[in-house]
Amino acid sequence: MSEEHTESDVNANTTDAHNEQDVGTKGPAEHNTLGSESQQRPAVQRTLSGGPRITVSDADASAPHTAETTVHEGEDINGDHGVSVAEREEKEEGPNGPSQSTTTPTSPTPDATPDNGSDTRSQAGEVQRERSVSSATTARSLPVSSTVFVVNALETINASKEARRNKELGDAVQAALANIRNTEQQVNPELIFRPLQMATKSYNVQQQVTALDCIGKLISYSYFAFPTPATAPPNSADTPPLIERAIEAICDTFEGEATANDIQQQIIKSLLAAVLDDKIVVHGAGLLKAVRQIYNVFIYSKSSQNQQVAQGSLTQMVATVFERVRVRLDVKELRSREGTLRPEANVSGDASITEPSEVNGVRDSEDGMVDSSPPSTVPESESTEHKMTLKDFETTKTLDDSVIADAPTTVTRARGEQKGTRINSVPTSRNSMQDDRDDLDMSPEDEDEIYLRDAFLVFRSLCKLSQKQLGHDQQQDLKSANMRSKLISLHLIHHVLNNYTTVFNSPHSALRGGDDGQFVPFVHIAKPHLCLTLSRNAASSVPRVYEVCCETFWLCLKHLRVAMKKELEVFWKEVYLTVLEKRSVPLFQKQMIMDVLERLSGDARALVEIYLNYDCDRTALDNMYQEIIEHVSRICCTPITATAQQQLQYQEQHNKASSGFDWHNKGALFPSLAVANLAQPAQPAPAIPPEYALKQQALRSLVEILSSLDNWSSADASNASAYAASRASRDESRESLDNPTPVPPSPRVVSGFSDSGASTPVAEDDPTEIEKVRKRKTALNEAIRQFNFKPKRGVKALIDHGFIKSSAPTDVAQYLITNDRLDKGMLGEYLGEGDEYNVAVMHAFVDTMEFTKRRFVDALRQFLQSFRLPGEAQKIDRFMLKFAERYLTGNPNAFANADTAYVLAYSVVMLNTDQHSVKIKGNRMTPEDFIKNNRGINDGQDLPPEYLTGIYEEIASNEIVLNSEREQAEDQGAPTSAPAAGLASRTGQALANFGRNLQAERQAVEADKMAERTEQLFRTLVRAQRKSAVREALSRFVPASNVRHVGSMFSETWMSFLSALSSQLQDAQNMDLIQQCLEGLRLAIRITCRFDLDTPRTAFTTTLAKFTNLGNIKEMMAKNLQALRVLIEVAISEGDLLKGAWREVLMCISQLDRLQLLSTGVDEGALPDVTRAQLPTPSNLKDANRNRRSMQGRRPGVRGTNSFRPEVADETKSSEMVRGVDQIFTNTAKLSASGIVDFVQALTDVSWQEIQSSGNSDSPRMYSLQKLVEISYYNMTRVRIEWSKIWDVLGDHFNQVGCHNNTAVVFFALDSLRQLSMRFLELEELPGFKFQKDFLKPFEYVMANNPTVTVKDMVLRCLIQMIQARGDNIRSGWKTMFGVFTVAAAEQYEAIVNIAFDYTTQIYNSRFGVVISQGSFPDLILCLKEFSKNLRFQKKSLQAIELLKSTVPKMLKTPECPLARRHIRSDSGTNGVAHGIKQPSAQTEEEQFWYPVLMAYQDVLMTGEDLEVRSRSLNYLFETLTRYGGDFPKDFWETLWRQVLYPIFVVLQSKSEMSKAPNHEELSVWLSTTMIQALRNMISLFTHYFESLEHMLDRFLELLSLCICQENDTIARIGSNCLQQLILQNVTRFTPDHWARIVGAFVDLFNRTTAYELFSAAATMSDARPSVAADASEGLSMTTTDSTVAEKPITNGDYREDVESATAAVGPTVAQTGQSQLEDYKPQTDMQTPAPVVTAARRRFFNKIITNCVLQLLMIETVAELFSNDSVYAQIPSNELLRLMGLLKKSYQFAKKFNGDKDLRMALWRQGFMRQPPNLLKQESGSANTYVGILMRMYHDEGEERRLARAQTEGALIPLCADIIRSFTQLEDETQQRNIVAWRPVVIDVIEGYTNFGIDPFTKHLDTFYPLVITLLEKEVNSDMRGAIWGFLRRTGEARRASRYEIRLGGGDSTGQRFLGKIDIKMVEYDTLDLCLCPSGEVGARGSKA
Repeated sequence: MSEEHTESDVNANTTDAHNEQDVGTKGPAEHNTLGSESQQRPAVQRTLSGGPRITVSDADASAPHTAETTVHEGEDINGDHGVSVAEREEKEEGPNGPSQSTTTPTSPTPDATPDNGSDTRSQAGEVQRERSVSSATTARSLPVSSTVFVVNALETINASKEARRNKELGDAVQAALANIRNTEQQVNPELIFRPLQMATKSYNVQQQVTALDCIGKLISYSYFAFPTPATAPPNSADTPPLIERAIEAICDTFEGEATANDIQQQIIKSLLAAVLDDKIVVHGAGLLKAVRQIYNVFIYSKSSQNQQVAQGSLTQMVATVFERVRVRLDVKELRSREGTLRPEANVSGDASITEPSEVNGVRDSEDGMVDSSPPSTVPESESTEHKMTLKDFETTKTLDDSVIADAPTTVTRARGEQKGTRINSVPTSRNSMQDDRDDLDMSPEDEDEIYLRDAFLVFRSLCKLSQKQLGHDQQQDLKSANMRSKLISLHLIHHVLNNYTTVFNSPHSALRGGDDGQFVPFVHIAKPHLCLTLSRNAASSVPRVYEVCCETFWLCLKHLRVAMKKELEVFWKEVYLTVLEKRSVPLFQKQMIMDVLERLSGDARALVEIYLNYDCDRTALDNMYQEIIEHVSRICCTPITATAQQQLQYQEQHNKASSGFDWHNKGALFPSLAVANLAQPAQPAPAIPPEYALKQQALRSLVEILSSLDNWSSADASNASAYAASRASRDESRESLDNPTPVPPSPRVVSGFSDSGASTPVAEDDPTEIEKVRKRKTALNEAIRQFNFKPKRGVKALIDHGFIKSSAPTDVAQYLITNDRLDKGMLGEYLGEGDEYNVAVMHAFVDTMEFTKRRFVDALRQFLQSFRLPGEAQKIDRFMLKFAERYLTGNPNAFANADTAYVLAYSVVMLNTDQHSVKIKGNRMTPEDFIKNNRGINDGQDLPPEYLTGIYEEIASNEIVLNSEREQAEDQGAPTSAPAAGLASRTGQALANFGRNLQAERQAVEADKMAERTEQLFRTLVRAQRKSAVREALSRFVPASNVRHVGSMFSETWMSFLSALSSQLQDAQNMDLIQQCLEGLRLAIRITCRFDLDTPRTAFTTTLAKFTNLGNIKEMMAKNLQALRVLIEVAISEGDLLKGAWREVLMCISQLDRLQLLSTGVDEGALPDVTRAQLPTPSNLKDANRNRRSMQGRRPGVRGTNSFRPEVADETKSSEMVRGVDQIFTNTAKLSASGIVDFVQALTDVSWQEIQSSGNSDSPRMYSLQKLVEISYYNMTRVRIEWSKIWDVLGDHFNQVGCHNNTAVVFFALDSLRQLSMRFLELEELPGFKFQKDFLKPFEYVMANNPTVTVKDMVLRCLIQMIQARGDNIRSGWKTMFGVFTVAAAEQYEAIVNIAFDYTTQIYNSRFGVVISQGSFPDLILCLKEFSKNLRFQKKSLQAIELLKSTVPKMLKTPECPLARRHIRSDSGTNGVAHGIKQPSAQTEEEQFWYPVLMAYQDVLMTGEDLEVRSRSLNYLFETLTRYGGDFPKDFWETLWRQVLYPIFVVLQSKSEMSKAPNHEELSVWLSTTMIQALRNMISLFTHYFESLEHMLDRFLELLSLCICQENDTIARIGSNCLQQLILQNVTRFTPDHWARIVGAFVDLFNRTTAYELFSAAATMSDARPSVAADASEGLSMTTTDSTVAEKPITNGDYREDVESATAAVGPTVAQTGQSQLEDYKPQTDMQTPAPVVTAARRRFFNKIITNCVLQLLMIETVAELFSNDSVYAQIPSNELLRLMGLLKKSYQFAKKFNGDKDLRMALWRQGFMRQPPNLLKQESGSANTYVGILMRMYHDEGEERRLARAQTEGALIPLCADIIRSFTQLEDETQQRNIVAWRPVVIDVIEGYTNFGIDPFTKHLDTFYPLVITLLEKEVNSDMRGAIWGFLRRTGEARRASRYEIRLGGGDSTGQRFLGKIDIKMVEYDTLDLCLCPSGEVGARGSKA
């Protein structure tokens, strides 16, 4: 407000020289204008001589602010004619009307931007000092210098008629004049004031004006500031201060509307001077009385001019009160910094949070700071004795005269050199003020508190004035006193909040509360009054009221959101978001709240803190930030029709309006509220739909929000965390929101008072922890959403996440009844379920309700408000039963029993449906029907009819319906359901409504309901905050300091932004609007990129790309080009972070290139649209070919007309567009390592889509493929590790493109790849790296996968060219090149094979050393190997195998090869050998060079198809091993065995390996040729390098065992033969350890070939026929009876699986061999039994058993053949030979056991095992024969070792020999002739061998053998047997002196009898005894039958 004063003609009749002087010297009045206003409002003029005339012109725009909430009730000030407003209100509401005030604890944050800067205050101080020089001088020269105006006034009064009539008045005037004129006596203010006071009470207007004018000037010149004790009035103790009496005298002159205008002006002037005087400052009741009187003048004056002057004066008074406080707070803060504050009042501004303390008088009662005790009146002289507290002035009474009379009035006077309230120099002003306070003994804190108390009293009075609740009719008349009172108070509240935020936010702004003197922050005291004001007016249907409330709410949100956290949430949810959501609210309400949201959108910190404190707070009612965004987005998406002209007109109007000023800007004056200015002219119909304006405002808000979030997230760490640094800032100035940096800080925290609104330290602003809280809240929301869809699932989720304590019905019910977010309908369905658990929950749910002492219908309404009653009768029945039981529990005397309540409740529900359901079309129930339906329900008696009628009428007039459903219907503008009325009633209703604005009335009712609901929520909130358990959780405020929150904020709301921006952009035609939408999309993409939000990033980029419309070029317009520009700009600026979104950008670039080509005249058909092209599939290949042929016939220069707009096409070729596209690709060199990979990936995707869209066109689209090559050149300087990742993508793409069916594409790709490769080959590659190998890989892939011959040829020629041009630079690239040649080697095209082989040979001849030095020797060998295996071209194969053979000597002669050192002659010298660059390798030299060659041979012999090549390979392999193997270390031999030698025979290992052979015939050929020869070579190799390979003897033996155990007889015999050769060839080298291993191999072989399954095979099947289960069983368990013979030993683990899986059928030879040895025991009848059915699996099992039997025979033969060799017999140790003989013995016993089990053999035969009963006769006899032969030889061997083992040999031999003879004697000559023939040679060998024993051992065992041999005489013996017996008997005779023995038939000596007795011959069976023993030794035949 301007400091200038202009003279007014309002008081024309009193304008004299004194008035002129007064106007010019009104220092004290001037000095109290707002410092901020003095600088910001130059157009405001004020005239105080005739009353301040205030004119308001333009004001600055200032940044808005914010706030929070609480609830209050208070009395309003209104007025009648001649009576003050306060007095009239007391009459209306009673003298003790209730005043409720509740405080809400919240926590403030420090305000970093105080209202005014120190610079502004200092400038204001300078202006003030200049203008106050004369007045200050006058005030100090107290009595004399300025008394002329007093004398003139007194003389005028004295000359009046009243003075002459009233002697007392005349005497008083004379006394005053005398006092003034007496220069020797001090002027007495009491004497001067007395006649003036009396003059004000006269009825002469002129006299009153003169007296008031003089009093005002005396106050201005501070005459009443200096008491005169000598002449004090008699009752000075009870007399108020003179200044107060002066104010009372001024106020008493006002008599309401009848007061003369001149008097009104003088009242205003004088009271303004009293309040603004800085020399004597009035406080307390005097101040309130002055303010109240100006307010009354404003309300009741008839003069519009006086109303305006009163409004300006009132504004200046209020501003002065708060400005004084603000300045003192600044000084107080400076004192606190210098440590001069008292400890108890030192409220620091740091972030430390103290424990909340109870403040008496603040939370002692529900009404907050209200105390009923009257305030104490303390005179000025006693002000230092009693410290005033809140209780002294916080009363329930209104601000009428009685209250003011009772309220204390205090006065503070100017001290020292202080000039006004503004402080020029801090030290000087503080010292001077301190000197003055010393005089009065008042501390600075006490005086500060007095000023702050004034501010509170004024603020509370304004709040109470605004809280008056008015009816609809009263609200419609803005000129009425009530409405003007409400408006002026609301505007003043807004003015205070807007300009004096420091008073509310300063940490030093605190008052004492309670008896203990605790300090309470000012904001906490003022908050309840402010919240009640807002709650009662925020939803007003009056535009002026609603507007100022919106602005006030914005200031609370901007400045006080810390202290009013929960209160603001209530306003958001219950008022402002509800306004945006409802359809029925006036449009102006939505527009005004959108103004607030638009300003909020520019405050990034406020947005982030709303998110942190509501969306991430579990105690918050809702996700406020998300709700705001969704509501604004919904408005933005609303379809509104507006013409292009209207859109343009709106844009012009908006641009003009945005550059103007408004009253709500900081420092501006609010508009005049005089009656003349409140006229409401008829508004013309708007030219622009207001809905459209609202929609555009919503769009601006969303874009501004994105801009704010972007600025916040892009701020550096210092700006982002500037919160901490700004805590102690005193600068109230705030940067314009148009300037994005720095980010505005959070509002100041009153941190010293943590009673409520505790703010968390910045350290707690941890995004991780906050995100956890948000996720938990999200989980809760999701669980509630599930409940509202599927209740049982929702309850489970609530329990699982811990929101419900447990699954106990009581816990579940408690949660269900306390959570109002659950859908009432679903809640009813859940509780009504018939499950036992649901019923228990329902019972617990109802039990939480209390119906005691409630009417039945009221209880039922309460019951049915908690859920929606389901429609199913059974569910209703369960509900009503429980309700009746619960109601009777609380009201036992209501009905006879619970049945009555149950029936009545059910009946009422039915009545409610009948009366109000729109579905019922027929007659509705009458009261009589209702009474009739309820007869006899009260235990057989009727309920009173009047009672039932009352229920009927209540239900009929007031439907039982959920409040939420009623509100929803009202929101949608639908009336609640009611029965249809008749014609008469409808006509009467229409007449009654005539002339009424029903819509306005309905809106007013809705506003009242909203206000009532809001107020009730505040009361609930206050009660909750009193509970210490929840206070901290409710008030905890998290200040924003971290940029990471923006990511989670955007991830929650991005869909709302996207839908809003895209819907607007879709329909927009105005370029400004289009730019706005595109800017929003650009900002959104920036945010998603910055926080790596993948899905949102892709969505926004796709949307922006879609709006380029490049896919539909016919419809492209200017806005699409603009979208394209923005897309290019985004690609340039955010390229590093676009990631997957690059694909959409590059697709648009590709489409742009297509459009540019089309504009040059290219046929559109030749350039298919990538996004619409049909990709070639087998189903449409024919169509593609046909289209291709048709396209070839077209002229390329012709294109369809109107395919695109020429101006659009020209614009796409503009230099700006071309530069932008080029910059995208050139900037790739600046992308990060990950960014370039994302870019390349996207570009390859687009490239492939281009190529696919082109099909087989002769001119395919390869724009992106070209760009790939370009960016490769741009990025050529990148480090190799980055290039490797890039090439992973590029290489795959070239692989894909190189295999395309369009050769034009492939040739271009190969040529591009060749050029790139040439560039890469220019760069030197160090040893050990493989980048060359990687970038050449696509050539190999194309060669292998593209079937086109020309492509393969081009690949080879590209490589040849590279070799010729860059051969010297090739390093790891040789590997890939040989890989290409390797692929070519297997081709079926001879030309390809020839070219590849020729260049391979050329490289071999010319660059062999380089190949070795670069580690590519294995690749060369692999290449030659593939050439060798090419079956189609045998000539090349043989050349290749010979070339492969020659590599070994060449390698050993090449200096680069490390192996060459071992083979180069010493005479050649090593000094001249150049070894080249050796590639680092972890392999040994042998593995690097020998292994590839040997492995190549092995692969050829294993997989080669040509027999000649295979044979050569086998020979070369073993030749190489034989020739060079001597130098191989042991470890390398191990490697060769595992990977080269043993795999040759791996085909024998299992059936699965055998099945890999192409066909059985080839396998047979390979086995019979290659493998057998390889096996023999293996034995030769072992023999050759016995010393090197002896450690591998076990492996060779295992290999031979594997061969022997094959089912193929040939392989088995070859294996056996090779085993013999191995032993025979190395027999002299074997050590005992070797022999132990060999015998161990035999042990293993005998075990694996023993047919143990013979004893278990029969047990698995029935004797009759095999069952299905038995047929399917292949693996059979073994059961035996003799553990020593039939127990199966554990086989060698290495070959157990191999042997068991060898299930091939035994050949015919094997079968016949087995069958020829079997006996035929079955009678003929049994033999004719039908053949059993044997399954294939069973037959394989049987064949395996037979094979084992045959192999066991083979092993017996092998042992026999081996030990027939004298060298083997001589070398093997005796103990090993005995161990080997044990195997033969075991085999013999096994066969004997089986042969002796006739039942088993017959069972096997019956089951189809063989065609005849099986036996093991040959195994039994063969093993026995070999056993006996070898042991006999050992026994008779006279060698030392054998003699040492003779005892063991004898022990092993004798029992078996005896058993053999015994078994032979038991054979029957007739039936077992074959067995006799088989065993006879064995028996002969036994007898002959025993006969040759020495005399002692012979005699030793004679008792055993003699009876057995004699028994043989009973059998038919041939000559050989006879000779053996002869020899035995002769030896016996020699041993026993045979001459002494005779054998006679009837007797003989005792020895002969003993023999005959032992033999026990049954002579009765024989006719003669042909053989007798004679003493001479002759044998003869004699005897006859006994």
